[in-house]
Amino acid sequence: MNALLPVVAKDMKEYCGYKTGEPINDHDIALSYVLERYPGALPSYAGLPKAQRDSIKFTHCKMDYNMGWLVQAEAPPGALFKTFKQVISAGKAPSCDVALYFVHWFADL
Repeated sequence: MNALLPVVAKDMKEYCGYKTGEPINDHDIALSYVLERYPGALPSYAGLPKAQRDSIKFTHCKMDYNMGWLVQAEAPPGALFKTFKQVISAGKAPSCDVALYFVHWFADL
């Protein structure tokens, strides 16, 4: 299945911790990479209005939030919500994007 993994392009030094020429094996990061770099590869996504594309990209950003840790009480709230709270407090997350983010995590469970 490695043949299906996107590879960080030569014109980028790195992408979310993956170096040039390295395959991206994290499914959320791989999808984010394709959404950002090659949106035309997903015509149903590319045809959406920009606001809706941005909402979908928001659901795949890494905010150090792990729904599994929450439902299994494996992490203290501070560690679980720190980055998420910073994004929301900075006004970078419309409520509709936050709702879609949690639907994404619910689907991942």
